[in-house]
Amino acid sequence: MQFAADPSPPPARPPRDGRGWQLLLFASAAATVLATRWPWVRVKFERLFGNYSGPPAWQSTVGFTCLCTSLMVAVMALAESGTPSSRNAVRPGSLLLACVALMTLVASVLQGPGELRSVSATWTEWFYLAAIGLPLLFAACLQRWRNSRFPG
Repeated sequence: MQFAADPSPPPARPPRDGRGWQLLLFASAAATVLATRWPWVRVKFERLFGNYSGPPAWQSTVGFTCLCTSLMVAVMALAESGTPSSRNAVRPGSLLLACVALMTLVASVLQGPGELRSVSATWTEWFYLAAIGLPLLFAACLQRWRNSRFPG
């Protein structure tokens, strides 16, 4: 009597990690990095006090934090390989960095734009680009972490 061979086990399925989250991560990191090249504050009443903008955002503490953390998250995502150990090492770190950048930006929003040349200042469109890019970066990092932590 011949017995049938044991069936081979089903192949291990990698965690479901859509390509869209990775694209969102890179796009939002790029938008945030580009937003730090230009000033985030300008004089509020330009007709009265002239058209004056502050220094580029990367020269401020908040802007430099957003620049460096966004770049580091993108580099870590590029360095990530398909192995579970790589995902488990990179994704929590990326989430932590995105959280630090987001909390720094939120603290800046709560503090307000301040003054330029002793005149009230307002945020520029570049600040708003960063204010959109960082929450998206955080959401992408959070979802990628969830996908690696809770597969399926």
